[in-house]
Amino acid sequence: MARSKNHTLIVAAKRTPILRIKKKWSDVSAIDLGAAVIGSLLKGKVPEPDQVIMGTFANPREWLNPAKEVCATAGFEHLNAFTVNKVCSSGLLSVMIGDAFIKSGAANCVIAGGMENLLALSDEKIMLLLQDPHTGRMTWHAGDWCAKTYSISRKDQDDWAVESYKRARAAYKRLAFADEIVPFRGQELDEEPFRKIDENVIRGAELIDDCETITALNSSKNAGGAATAMITNEKICGKYGLMPLARVLGNASVAFGGDRRKFTIAPPFAIRDAVKKTGLSLEDIDLYFINTAFGSITLHASRELGIPLEKINVNGDTVSFGHPIGASGAKLLVEAVWALKNLNKRYAIVSLCNAPAEATAMVIEKI
Repeated sequence: MARSKNHTLIVAAKRTPILRIKKKWSDVSAIDLGAAVIGSLLKGKVPEPDQVIMGTFANPREWLNPAKEVCATAGFEHLNAFTVNKVCSSGLLSVMIGDAFIKSGAANCVIAGGMENLLALSDEKIMLLLQDPHTGRMTWHAGDWCAKTYSISRKDQDDWAVESYKRARAAYKRLAFADEIVPFRGQELDEEPFRKIDENVIRGAELIDDCETITALNSSKNAGGAATAMITNEKICGKYGLMPLARVLGNASVAFGGDRRKFTIAPPFAIRDAVKKTGLSLEDIDLYFINTAFGSITLHASRELGIPLEKINVNGDTVSFGHPIGASGAKLLVEAVWALKNLNKRYAIVSLCNAPAEATAMVIEKI
């Protein structure tokens, strides 16, 4: 494909560990997590961003503009900042908006990402956040609907959960995350991959109420975390001597009307659209990072697109790490950037569904 000098360049990509132990992190604000990664990107001789864009879902209500509060907490109160909410796609949408700023010339440098700490919320608040007020149904009922509609069994999802933990632990053994994690309050590693969850525990888990295939262990886990990327153009890279890690080739968003549970089958549509915009084919993409809110979503995407599971979520996913909703899209992008480098691959795509009935996707290329 032809190379455009107008492509947005990713020059830095960092994240906190994904936190999973509620009793340890229940007093942590998403603001603190976001400040940790933004502070890490603004060290040394780097350009000052024209905009900071942070996604969050739970959205700490004590702040008028959580993204601005993140900047202030990190010691950069003077920066322009705004907050984005597109549920699970919030973190990726922030980068998509930043990409548009760079390509249009409205900004020369943007820091974009997401932050969330679901561990700081009560169980009652979480239930309210994950419930569709129009139907009264929970997000996991949509995951179960996807499974039953597309013949994805409980065993299929348990198998994927087992594989997810295996991949996460193998990724740690090969030091896959050494370049991307910023320690947070002494925590240097993600927590969930090291918990005592094995195949027998996964296969023996109880079904969630009113579900036929979904359990708490074959689906994503509530979590805390933050992730950000610094994106810019060639001129700024030259001025500051920055070495780009990757370029953004294209992105897409899709939305359906009607059945609100269709978010579970939306990622393939967003992935196809994003890839089509780049002039590539699905076969050209080396690595797929598809948010596994429920195992059925990733398994459906694999079958619908004809993509082997070996190319999807090579380091594990939100089953084996946790799902800090507003941060997950940015976390996947950070992971994709470094996976391309560490595994010597060229193209990756990041995709997330988001309720109700939507999905996003972004294609990047290693430089």
